[in-house]
Amino acid sequence: MIAKLWASVFFSTIFPVSAFADTQEIVAECRTQGTSLPGAVGGCDSQVSRLTAPEGYALLRESLKGGLVEKNGSENDCRIGWADYVDVIPGVTQPRTITLQAHARSPKGHGFGRGWTKCKYTVEMVKLPG
Repeated sequence: MIAKLWASVFFSTIFPVSAFADTQEIVAECRTQGTSLPGAVGGCDSQVSRLTAPEGYALLRESLKGGLVEKNGSENDCRIGWADYVDVIPGVTQPRTITLQAHARSPKGHGFGRGWTKCKYTVEMVKLPG
């Protein structure tokens, strides 16, 4: 834990976000069928949205901002994943790819309406040294 914190502080010192960063946005959303008259709840998962930094760039995990921006129903979730880690400096890695998937379930009850989830995040992309 201390090593990760140190790496984050060290990385932020070498690459101040304001000096080199480019803000990227990723969005995912889904809508369910309405709850049926007998009370069967519908669910949905959006397609996975993917944002990959070009070669020579990385995404700063620590800069991730955002979350759930619209919701309705009995269950709402924004599922984030990170992949394609690259060495920034020896012992410090950052991802090149972020994935996002929205999940929703319609409201509980009999004959209720639809459920939905909309997720929106921003993340900073920085140029790697070299």
